[in-house]
This record gives sequence, C-alpha cells and structure tokens, in this order.
Amino acid sequence: MNTAGLSTDQAPPLSVPLSWYAIAPLATVAAGLALAVEGIRLLFTGWLPATAALAHLMTLGLLGAAMAGSLYQMVPVVAGSPVPWPRVAHGVALLWAAGVAALASGLGLGKPAVLRFALGLLALAFLGFAAPVGAALWRAPSRSATVSGMRLALGCLLAAVLLGLRLAWGFAGGEVPNARQSLLVAHLGVGLLGWVGALWVAVGWQVVPMFWMTRSLSERPGHWQLAAVATSALAALALGLAGLHWHWVACALVPAAVAVWLVQPVRLAQILVARRRKRPDPALGLWWLSLACAPLAFAFGVALVLLDWPPLGPLFGWLVLWGWAGAAIHAALAKIVPFLAWFHRFAQTAHDADQQAQVPPIKHLLTDRQVQVALWLHAGALGLGVAATATGWDPLARLAGATVAACGVLLGAGLALPVWRAARAGRAALRR
Repeated sequence: MNTAGLSTDQAPPLSVPLSWYAIAPLATVAAGLALAVEGIRLLFTGWLPATAALAHLMTLGLLGAAMAGSLYQMVPVVAGSPVPWPRVAHGVALLWAAGVAALASGLGLGKPAVLRFALGLLALAFLGFAAPVGAALWRAPSRSATVSGMRLALGCLLAAVLLGLRLAWGFAGGEVPNARQSLLVAHLGVGLLGWVGALWVAVGWQVVPMFWMTRSLSERPGHWQLAAVATSALAALALGLAGLHWHWVACALVPAAVAVWLVQPVRLAQILVARRRKRPDPALGLWWLSLACAPLAFAFGVALVLLDWPPLGPLFGWLVLWGWAGAAIHAALAKIVPFLAWFHRFAQTAHDADQQAQVPPIKHLLTDRQVQVALWLHAGALGLGVAATATGWDPLARLAGATVAACGVLLGAGLALPVWRAARAGRAALRR
C-alpha cells in the first residue's frame, strides 16, 4: 500500500469516518427491503414519490454518507488541512441519518408533515457537514487536482441540496415550481456529475494508486476534466433556474458526462491494466464493475433524452446509483476500512520489532473470500435490477431488492469485522 505524500499524522479519530460509514449499510438494507416489498412498481417510472424515496436512500444514505465520511478522512490526509471540531461529526451524522430516514418515509408514505420535518433535519445536517469541511478545504495549502476536485464536489453538493430542498417542498405541501422538470434535471445532473462525479474523479486519482499499486495519473488532464464538470454544473444550474426546457439543461451536462463517464474510466483502466501487482483482488473486481457501468450510464443518459420509454429513467438510475457509484463506494470501503482499523490500532508499533511481529496483515482483517461474496451479491443485484426494469417482471424486482438487502448486511459486516479483529489482535499482542 502506497501512502507516500499523505499526511497520515493528521487523520481524525477512527470513530469520525466510521460514524458516517455506518449509515451506508443501514440505508442499503432499507432500500433493498423497500424494493423487495413494493416490487416492480418502484422501477417502472421515476415520477413516483416512492421511487424517489428509494433513490434517496441510495443517493443520501449509501453514497452521500460514505462520501461525507471519506471527506472527513481525506481532507486532513490528502489536503493537509484538519477539519475543525471533528467530534461534532458524530452529531451531524446522526442528523443526516435521521433526515434520510424521515425523507424516505415522508416520500414513500405520502406524509407531508414527515417530509417537512425531514427537510429541516437535512438542512441542519448539510450545514453541519459543509461548514467545517468547507473551511478546511478553503485553507488547505495544497493546490493539487485532487483538492480542487474535492472543493468542486462540495460546491456542487450545496447546489444540488438547495435544488433538492426546493423540489421536495412541493411534495411537502408547498408551492410546486413552474419549471419543475428543468430543476429536477439540474438537481440530478449537478448531484450525480458534480458532487458524486467530481469526487469519484478526484478521489480515484488517489485511491487507485494507493490501494492497487499503480502508477500515478498526470494532473493536467485531470484539471481539464474538473473544468468540464464545473462548466456543466454552472450551466445546468443557470438554465434550470431560468426555466428553460429540460432538454437544454441536459445538453449542458454533456461535457461533464463525457469527463466523468467516458474519459475517467479510460484513464483509470489504463493504469489498472498496467498495474505491477497482478494478484487477484475482489475489491478491484468491484472497482472494475464501476468502471464498466460508467460508459453504460452515459449511453442510457443519452437515450433518456432522446427516447420516451418510462422504464428508461429507473434503468438509468439503477445503473448509475447501484452500478457506477455504488460499486465504487463498495470497493473503496472494502479497502479503506481495514486500512484505517489497522493504522489506528498498530501504526504506533512501527518502531518496535517485537510488537510488529504480533501485528496481523491488513488482509487478515477483511478476507478476500468475504469481499468476493460481496462482489457476487453486488453484481447479481445489478443484473437482477436491470432485468427487472427491462422486462417489468415483478419477481425479478423483489429478488433484486432481497439481494441488495443481503449486500447491505455484508457491507455492514465488512465495516464491523476489521475494527473488531484489529481490536482483538491488539489486546492479544498486549497480553503477550
């Protein structure tokens, strides 16, 4: 594992990112159970409030919480700027989790009062997250493409949140905006390509070389990729707020889609194919699954603009949320959490040869077999969801939901087991 150039001494307490990571498996299980109970109706059209509830369990619960926790970890380590008041992150994570649960309940059950409560919780959670992380990024001494990408991602998150709060207010009994569809496309585009995409691009330049022993990527093309995402996000936001037809908003997002879903997968695939270490790694299989879904997401996004077929929206969403972004999150957590558990427990023994002899390898904290089963479940759920949406067959949709829930349980075990095994190994070493 290559940690050169990282300020690991500035990492926050392990409990800070873990409090956010813990939300991801809970939201995944909830999303899977919702699909298993409701069936194909959640995958028939993207306009149902219940489908929006399923989507937000994935976007805010699985993706958002994992990405927020990673920023608490990466901003000090990569940007060299500690996030202030790190202990407050626990309370903010609790607000985030409660807000996601209330949002999904309010949308799924059609309860405007619950939805209004959810909007208040989420607004507080976003403020509590963005203020300290934004302050740390603002004063970061590094000017690398990765730090620029994190800044861009945070700015896009704030824009997507404001648009989302405005749209959700219509469901909560408030006034529905006149340009609802244009604002919705801007919300989706800025959220997926700006927040998730920019962070996936920026963090990928660090995660892939670090965990899979590849060469580093050149930063100059990376700056152009981030510029394309920033330009698209600003244009889509402006056109959506101006009330232009949603087709124009979608066209404005094309440069970002090319940078995120076409250019980035090719760049990462090139260095992964040439990686020095050829030993099979199931976490890398999850990452390859994400890379494979990226160009499919681009193709289905284009089809969504050109064709009028109701299932196209849910099909696009499933490929993007569970395939492209979800698989990347799953791969990253399978590598990050064992490393963090090992680092926080055993890094202080680096200069003690006797203690080092008792330290377990990182691979023993989360075995390849466990990650392999997670890969099978994740890929299986992806295929079942695509087949269910394309065919409209209800049993496939329910089976996809059950598989997603099982994958969420395994993801939770993948977070808990490394921490528990590292603690047990540490106690055993002390007894010796």
